[in-house]
Amino acid sequence: MIGALYFSQGIPLGVAMEALPTLLRRDGAPLHALAWLPLVGLPWVLKFLWAPLVDNRYRPARGRRRSWILPMQGIVLACLAAVAVTGVSAASAPWVVALMALASLASATQDIATDGLTAERFEGQALARANAVQVGGTMIGFFAGGPGCLVLAGWLGQGGALALLAAVVAFSLLMALGWRETALPAVARRATLAGFARRPGAWALVLAAFLSAMTAVAGYGLSKLFLVDAGWAVEAVGRLGMAGGAVTVLLGCGGGAWLVGRIGARGALALGLAASGAAALAWLAQAQGWAPQPTAAAYAAQALGAFGAGAASVAMMTLAMRFAARGAQAGTDMTAVQSARDLGEILTSSLITGLAARMGYVTGFSGGLLAAAVTLVFVAVALRRPG
Repeated sequence: MIGALYFSQGIPLGVAMEALPTLLRRDGAPLHALAWLPLVGLPWVLKFLWAPLVDNRYRPARGRRRSWILPMQGIVLACLAAVAVTGVSAASAPWVVALMALASLASATQDIATDGLTAERFEGQALARANAVQVGGTMIGFFAGGPGCLVLAGWLGQGGALALLAAVVAFSLLMALGWRETALPAVARRATLAGFARRPGAWALVLAAFLSAMTAVAGYGLSKLFLVDAGWAVEAVGRLGMAGGAVTVLLGCGGGAWLVGRIGARGALALGLAASGAAALAWLAQAQGWAPQPTAAAYAAQALGAFGAGAASVAMMTLAMRFAARGAQAGTDMTAVQSARDLGEILTSSLITGLAARMGYVTGFSGGLLAAAVTLVFVAVALRRPG
């Protein structure tokens, strides 16, 4: 059930960020209208603001986490079904974007409850595996809602593709309906963001999440632009991206969970960061013209970065969930760390592209290498608790 919940949470973002721009542009929507679509992802950055509400308000008869998971899943299902019926076109764009913004808000809110549930119900190596499911499931859901929706639209039409994605969410909702949440010991204090901020180690985790996201994203987004400017066809860049996604899910997330059990969460995080730094170095070598076989070097750099991003994410979220589980407001604590990670991804994607535009790709990839070095030092110094 946990895997189905995380998978379904990634679908609305994939539809909004990947599928809708392509479908709307094909139908003649102007670029300035599409520029607003990335704002659909804002609830995932800002969800820490209402995380205490999700921790504090619930119906005891339904369960602390189930009280939020069920209605949020229902909203996502209704939004996807409405878009499937309405159709995606330039004329319907305002309604479609509004529906997907609502679906994004619901899935981000559900994520608070799902993360709290995971932190409260798993421990030890099972928690590391659950974090692999968290990262991998959300990513697969994103791919299903983005590239997957586009492929399905070619076979089934837009309505059929969106209806199939809605059916996946319906299946997840049915699983949640059939689950009975057992009560945990009552919490005396109400969840607050101030309560998170006062906990020892909270700010170190927030900064580590922010910096690790910077490291993972620094080379990933910039590499696609670099390859296009180097003469790669869009289809070839897409194949490289799909290969990287497979490495992230299978080796990064799966291998990250295994590494947490072998060398601890801090060790797995450091290894993931080192791999991301090595990827930035490999892209830097290509930007300098040092790579003798550009295609092979690009796939090697992509594999390193994809593994590093997956392993670092699993390790970072394992540390965050262990921290959250030791407190009394797991959803709020986990969401604060995750929002810092999401903010790091968004800011870095924008800043590193601007840096490359002004000073060239060599400087941009050098920034990724520097981010990896700074984050490794920070993890070694600030995250002293054994992981």
